[in-house]
Amino acid sequence: MMSIEEKNGIMLYKMMLMFTCVFFVMSFVYGIMHNSLDEIIPGFIQILRTPAQCTHDAYSISVPGAFFNTGLCALLIVVYIPIFGSIKLVSGSTMAAFFLSIGYGTWGMDIINMLPPMLGIMIVAKLRGIETKKMVKLGIFSTALSPLLTEVMLRWPYYKTVVDGVEIATNGAGVTNLPFQPGGIAVAIIIGLIIGFVYPAISDHASKMHLGYSLFNAGPAAGFLCCILVGLLFRVTNIPIPVNGPASGEEVFEFVFISYMIVFVICFVVGLKLDREALKKYVDLLKDAGHNVDFVNTYGIGATLINFSIYGIFVLFFYTFAKLCFGAEFTGIIAGVIWGAMTWVAAGAHPLNVLPIAIGYTLISLLSTTIIPAFGIGEDIGRLSMNSVPILIGFAYATGMAPITGHYGFIAGIVAAMLHFAIVTLTSNLYGGFNYYNGGMAAALVVFELVPVLEEYWPRNKN
Repeated sequence: MMSIEEKNGIMLYKMMLMFTCVFFVMSFVYGIMHNSLDEIIPGFIQILRTPAQCTHDAYSISVPGAFFNTGLCALLIVVYIPIFGSIKLVSGSTMAAFFLSIGYGTWGMDIINMLPPMLGIMIVAKLRGIETKKMVKLGIFSTALSPLLTEVMLRWPYYKTVVDGVEIATNGAGVTNLPFQPGGIAVAIIIGLIIGFVYPAISDHASKMHLGYSLFNAGPAAGFLCCILVGLLFRVTNIPIPVNGPASGEEVFEFVFISYMIVFVICFVVGLKLDREALKKYVDLLKDAGHNVDFVNTYGIGATLINFSIYGIFVLFFYTFAKLCFGAEFTGIIAGVIWGAMTWVAAGAHPLNVLPIAIGYTLISLLSTTIIPAFGIGEDIGRLSMNSVPILIGFAYATGMAPITGHYGFIAGIVAAMLHFAIVTLTSNLYGGFNYYNGGMAAALVVFELVPVLEEYWPRNKN
């Protein structure tokens, strides 16, 4: 007889299957609406053959192709879980790995650059005699370094190729549709094995360093490892780090807003149908600090689905606010990063403990771009405003500090958000745009510094 946890695992896996279908449906619906069905497969193939540095926007290649790519990324994960693990063991943190990964499907991640780290983790687990089912979540999280793997497969180390008999440089912006290099594929496999050996150990120690107050355990692990690999591949070899890909594609606000809202409303209805007590349990969930918790096993699948719905609408409205008030554009990066902000919806994040982070980000952006320049200090630089892609991405991963709000209060959450804002555009320089979890790395650094101070001077709201 199955336990409650196993039944919940099966339900969560069915949710993953549902979302996999959602992205394929979005691809074909958009293609039909915009007479671009014939773009899907060619666009998808071109996405595979395009450098994936942050922040490359797959919408600049093909919107339906980008949704199709996201669907395939999700499909790879839902196939990976039963092959190497167990559907019954799916948990809130497994869902976190799922949403975090598919969020990059519209700005760089694909089924080719996901494979080396995912398989590397499993190969090393087999060699070490570790049960692969214990490594599934880490295998999905290891895709953080996917941009680096695309880089070595397509253009590292020579940064030139022959097109129509003419040799051209490939280290500039806007480079796309490059052929895969056999030698690069071999290097990617080696890097995948290195990740398999190193990533689990770093991830385990990183979680001990921040004591669970940063939900993105994989963030510092990915950041530290990527920094070393980029140093070896570029600094040691004296190869300049290439320019990022195109930063912005087509804006599809109405389509994304309506599509996502439909999904969130459906999740609310299903949550109520699965558990008549779901709303009552959700009230208790909103009181949870979000520290070392699995909402599914603690409050049930119904309440978790309601949190997914309400929190999803909250996140969608935050980015809509950034569009309406600051002129942010709903390109592929924002469409994808919304799912990044949803990462911990089943394992720590809810509207009340993320609200101070949203407020903190907005306040410090206004301070940096409007108030400080008004006093003649510095200048209004657009990259720090609430319509800037790096800042909008940063907010999504600042949500991983939700337990700080839950344990130390509203003001602590605002302060954490402001500190994250201050460093998130700096840490990306450590690894040249080749680490998707830059925001998680920044969150961990904030927690490393802030939590000891809070423990010393502001210990309250402890569970």
